[in-house]
Amino acid sequence: MPQADQHLEVERKFALGPDDEPPDPVGWPGVDAAAEPQRFELDALYYDTGDIRLANAGVTLRRRTGGGDDGWHLKVPGEGEGRLEHGLALEVAADAPPEEFARQVQHLTDGEPLRPICRARTIRVERRLDGPEGPVATMCDDRVTTHNLLDPTLDQRWHELEVELTEDGTLDFLDAVTEHLTGLGIREVSIASKLKTALTPQEQPG
Repeated sequence: MPQADQHLEVERKFALGPDDEPPDPVGWPGVDAAAEPQRFELDALYYDTGDIRLANAGVTLRRRTGGGDDGWHLKVPGEGEGRLEHGLALEVAADAPPEEFARQVQHLTDGEPLRPICRARTIRVERRLDGPEGPVATMCDDRVTTHNLLDPTLDQRWHELEVELTEDGTLDFLDAVTEHLTGLGIREVSIASKLKTALTPQEQPG
């Protein structure tokens, strides 16, 4: 059976208005250059129990296509503000979560079946950010549309900016960027995942 890849994901999210453009990252603290933008159309289907036991535990399980990491992704709380992401190829499972991931969350589901609970479509513009010694982060300008399969009245649209550290990025860099962006009047978003936003009744960011 294929083994899941895994890495620690450390990121911050910021709210943008519907017509806002993110500020040019060149000139952000610790950023010397930014790669050319790449555009993706992401389509993610999230799985959980009917009473969202995974989401309530800070865990997300999804099948996503349209980007550079197509596949099944299981994210669980990690050290500090990070989340540990496990990834498996799409062909491991067709229309139900991989057995390996189902086993890993069995202590949360307690026998309840996993089912699709939310679909998220994202128009993403992505740029690699380089510091003096190489890549330090990835910047994602995301326009998100979600369809809540448990409660369609919670269908939402929003626009957010995401800054995720690379392997060589540091929390000090992320803190400096956060201070810079909030100083420009861009609000940091406290809800860490798109799924959690999609499941939460709230006013649209921006």
